[in-house]
Amino acid sequence: MYYAGVDIGGKNTKMGIVDDFGNVVSSTTYKTQKERGYDAILLEMISNINSLCEEAGFDINELSGIGIGVPGIVNSRAGLVMSCANLNWKGVDLAGDVKNLTGKECKVCNDANCAALGEQRFGSGKNFKNLVFITLGTGVGSGIIIDGKLFEGLGCAGAEAGHMGIQVDGDKCTCGNKGCWEEFISAKALTEQTQRAIEQNPKSMLVEICKDGVSGKSAFIGARAGDSVAKDVVQKYINYLTYGLIGLTNILHPQAFVLGGGVANEGVDLILPVKNLLNEYIDNNGFYPYVDVVGASLGNDAGYMGAAALVM
Repeated sequence: MYYAGVDIGGKNTKMGIVDDFGNVVSSTTYKTQKERGYDAILLEMISNINSLCEEAGFDINELSGIGIGVPGIVNSRAGLVMSCANLNWKGVDLAGDVKNLTGKECKVCNDANCAALGEQRFGSGKNFKNLVFITLGTGVGSGIIIDGKLFEGLGCAGAEAGHMGIQVDGDKCTCGNKGCWEEFISAKALTEQTQRAIEQNPKSMLVEICKDGVSGKSAFIGARAGDSVAKDVVQKYINYLTYGLIGLTNILHPQAFVLGGGVANEGVDLILPVKNLLNEYIDNNGFYPYVDVVGASLGNDAGYMGAAALVM
């Protein structure tokens, strides 16, 4: 059986045709062009699903369902996108409109939840029935899987770990609150932490490393080169990240955390120290079970593969 998975972003939309085993038989990425409005985006999405089906050698009528991930507040049970600032959508019946136009079952979910489901079904999390997925990008997305199923909370508004408050008088977050975890562990936050370190330490190797601009990679590059200032930035970042994971462990105690997004591409230089520090904190003389920390493996495909899994 085949399923269409769609990951709609503010800039790009990624989609693919996926079989029951997670094999992607055709896929594409194209500009969302959000300024065109909801109707145009909807019609182009369906047109591209048709094209991918043809590319895979069958008709859209042979699809078993269509799953869609959207960056925003989504009532997945009703198939409604309640609010999506990135696309300027509010209260749209996306699942209903897709079903009316294609005749296919359609399910819609938050994009980070879709990515979590994708990693759990087909990626680094496939050996775990209970996990928390954290994506470390410009912002911080998250998804929670309990007993192999998505946990979304009341009104499907839960699983927003990036907006856990970890500092009462912290900086203001894009969500409007202060001291959110996202303000400490996003790629944007890491870039700002690196920039401050450069300003305070003008003789640091980071000055040369960042001569063409600072990014979330800069501190890790400097740390690998032996720069003490960069090492300090990286260690503080790891502490911030692990501190939030400890809180989530105390509440959920999952089998594993799966880390995705740009910062997670640092691989063992991030994953191993976080794993060691997390388990050192929660050990409690061997009473509490070990929690694994792994890097995501599906990359940009996780969203649409997880969206396809919604209708499997």
